[in-house]
Amino acid sequence: MKQEDVNVCDSCGASVYKEHLESGIAKHSGGKLYCSHCVADMERKQGSSVAPANDFVPIELDKEDSSSTDLDMSSSRIRMTVDSKSKKAGARSDANYRRPVQSTGLGATRCRTFHCRISEGAVDFMNEQINEWIDGQSEVTIKFATSVIGMFEGKHTEPNLIVTVFY
Repeated sequence: MKQEDVNVCDSCGASVYKEHLESGIAKHSGGKLYCSHCVADMERKQGSSVAPANDFVPIELDKEDSSSTDLDMSSSRIRMTVDSKSKKAGARSDANYRRPVQSTGLGATRCRTFHCRISEGAVDFMNEQINEWIDGQSEVTIKFATSVIGMFEGKHTEPNLIVTVFY
């Protein structure tokens, strides 16, 4: 950047760039140069209702009756499933679904969700779980997957990486 592209506010000494003058947030007034902050202060003192060009107007949200939309997200609502074949907590089987898996690639018929704490070891382990699950499902063609960070309740509520695989 060239030295002539940067000027100094005559009021506070702040840097004023050529782009500030071109956009109108910094101005020359009375033979002096003013930065965007000093311009805003002058406009407030003069009672000008003109807002600076880079200010955002806050959006007001509708007030809703929160009592009717409260959801019970307590740990008492979370249940573990046990697959009778493997007897492992959290194990799932697709055997009880009536709709067959589509291998044509036209759309997803089922999903499987994986989650882990956000740490390198946990993510590596989740990757292994996903890969082992895919290897064990010869009829599965993955259509798409999503990932999100969300809070999981256990001994402690902590952020988890949640990956949902649609197949």
